[in-house]
Amino acid sequence: MTSTAPNPLAAATAGFDAVWTGALDAIRAGSNIAEQLENMNGEALFRVLDELGAVQHAVEVLAARVTGAIALRPSPTGRDGSLVRAAGYANPGVMVSERWRVSRARGSVIAEVGAAITQPRGLLGELEECPFPDIAAALDAPSCLADPSAAVDLATADTPSGQTPGTPPAPLSVDGAAVIVRELRNAGRICATAELQAASVIAVEHAAHAPLQDVVRIAKLVRTRLDQDGREPRDELLRRAERATLRELPSGMTLLRAELAPESAAFVRAGLDALIGAGLRRLQFVDADADQPDGTGTPMPEGPSLIPTDRRRAIALTEIFRHTAGCGGAATELAPVSVVIRVDHDTLETGAGTATIDGIEEPIGAGALRRLAADAKLIPMVLGGPSQVLDLGTGTRLFSRAQKLALAERDGGCAWTGCTHPPSFTEAHHLDWWSAGGPTDLDNGILLCPFHHHRIHDDHWNIDVRDGIPWFIPPGTIDRHQTPIRGGRIQLAA
Repeated sequence: MTSTAPNPLAAATAGFDAVWTGALDAIRAGSNIAEQLENMNGEALFRVLDELGAVQHAVEVLAARVTGAIALRPSPTGRDGSLVRAAGYANPGVMVSERWRVSRARGSVIAEVGAAITQPRGLLGELEECPFPDIAAALDAPSCLADPSAAVDLATADTPSGQTPGTPPAPLSVDGAAVIVRELRNAGRICATAELQAASVIAVEHAAHAPLQDVVRIAKLVRTRLDQDGREPRDELLRRAERATLRELPSGMTLLRAELAPESAAFVRAGLDALIGAGLRRLQFVDADADQPDGTGTPMPEGPSLIPTDRRRAIALTEIFRHTAGCGGAATELAPVSVVIRVDHDTLETGAGTATIDGIEEPIGAGALRRLAADAKLIPMVLGGPSQVLDLGTGTRLFSRAQKLALAERDGGCAWTGCTHPPSFTEAHHLDWWSAGGPTDLDNGILLCPFHHHRIHDDHWNIDVRDGIPWFIPPGTIDRHQTPIRGGRIQLAA
């Protein structure tokens, strides 16, 4: 008897085939892959790339389910416990890593998600409830593409403006699911199952279609909400676990490794970012024979810096310690450092709850907030309380410090989707240009890193801020539908 069950990958592969066919040049399709890609226009290449992502997602979700099923399968002999160990693997993550020839970390992600979305069996062999049903549902592609022909129709049709042709992406990636599962399992030791399920709903809702770094931050915030009674002990445990090691490597370099609690890391990160930002705004020179800033030679060309950020960070760290040692020959004066802490008004008054630090994903408790408040150069961003007058009208061209702090609260750094640059690496951009009469008001401002600031001006992107959320509208040369792309910081609802 032949099974009529559909192939789980049928919709994804059919969608890709349709998008690929539609992307081919109608006159010069090309005889091989290289020629076909060469003859596609830019928008078509982006559609193919997006559809490849949909296929990869479908493959990884199915791999997670297969791995979860193998992990629950007992050994055929009954002596080795599970089928995984009977096959010679220490755990399901190692099994995926070795059979797929990928890193152990990648295998662990797939195995962890598989365990979270697979229904286990009880002692009598009955199926039990899936540990994280909402995450399992968010990983699945939209049901409208269960029929492969629907994918073909969707991909080949003339898609209306505001929609993306091809397979609609699932709201949650496998990597995002792994992050949420990991954080919820950490809180699960002190929470009831109902609380854990409710938290997973909140995490999935806010993480839908978000970049991975935003999912990480959201997962930590949700975990902290579950663990508010245990926030203070956790802060203390993190402080006790702080370590710094200094070791000389065989290459002659010295390895400095530090593991810092959030409140300590806040000052380190803010100090390094301040020095790097000051260096980026200063004219840099490189030696004629070596790519090193030494104050001589020819100026560095305009555009992206030749010095990578990690090297700039090392230079800044050295400058801090040189300054501390009292060396008068330091090339850079230490820049003033500001640490921005965000806390809602109720937490400030009651002392119960959590706060967040600019640039640090891990929240802190009220005790750590009080300790930090005893230091200078701290800027409390009290949400819901009184604030300064921030709208300056058209009389002032540059945004004030207070306005930039308010924009940092809204955008979280560079507002471009997926950009990880913190507020200290950004510039305030007028949505309606000041030269054309645009006011220097919050509603007309947005934070962008220099690279994305140039993209807005040079490539003619448009920005629309709706209800405090910036949306980036690409030019027609990149997306003929000009589908808005969400940017900014995703806020966790109260």
